[in-house]
Amino acid sequence: MQKLITELNESIKWKLKDIERYTKMINLVAGQDVRGIRKFIFECDTSEREMFYEYLQWGDPTLFYNVYPKASEQKGDYVTQIIFNQMKDDIKELGLMKGDDYPEDYSDLEKENCEVECGCEI
Repeated sequence: MQKLITELNESIKWKLKDIERYTKMINLVAGQDVRGIRKFIFECDTSEREMFYEYLQWGDPTLFYNVYPKASEQKGDYVTQIIFNQMKDDIKELGLMKGDDYPEDYSDLEKENCEVECGCEI
């Protein structure tokens, strides 16, 4: 019986994590946070990357092409490759080193807050 209870508790933990991820994606999409969506999808596991990418592609094509502007040029490539190529372009645009990941504050909301507070551009 204890094994069953443990398994059920683990299942609940995974479902709560799923709810957190879906809620985060909903908030990013509702806020039209292009940079935040890119970072969020990039940091997901492969199956989640593909899932959120497809949700975005079919659910809001206009926002999708803002998030992945070169996706139509890469038709036939794996979704994970398109996401990785976008990350490489973003890192290059930011002037970061090869092998770096997205900065912690990589989102449109953070950019707007920074410009309002200090007048700088990210």
